[in-house]
Amino acid sequence: MLIVRDMAKRLTKALRGKRRWFGIKVGSQYTTRKQLSDQLNSLASDLKLSKQIRLMDFQLSSEGEFSLAIIEVKLLDYDLLREKIDNDESIDTFGVQSVTASGKIRLVRDRLNLTKQ
Repeated sequence: MLIVRDMAKRLTKALRGKRRWFGIKVGSQYTTRKQLSDQLNSLASDLKLSKQIRLMDFQLSSEGEFSLAIIEVKLLDYDLLREKIDNDESIDTFGVQSVTASGKIRLVRDRLNLTKQ
C-alpha cells in the first residue's frame, strides 16, 4: 500500500507579508510587557490598523526615564503609525514615541543597543 502525504508548501520570502520594525521610547507609566502590550493593542484599534501591533522586545529603564521597545507592524500600516508616533507630542498622547524604524529587526536592535531576548 502506497501512502501519499501532502507536504505543506512553504511560503517563499517574497510571498510572506511585509513588515516594518519600530524602535520606540516608552513612557515611564508602562512597567510591564502586559501594560505596554495592552496600550499598543488599544492604539492599533483606535487607528484601525489592519493587524495588532506585536511587541517584540521590551527593556525597562534603570534610571526611571524612558524604557525602550521594539514593535512589529504590517507594511501597509507603517505610514499611518509613523505619522502618529513620530513626533514629540506622541509620548504624552500615546505613551510611545518612534526613535527609529527599519525593515530589519537586527538594524533596529543595533540602533537602540538592545540585545536579542
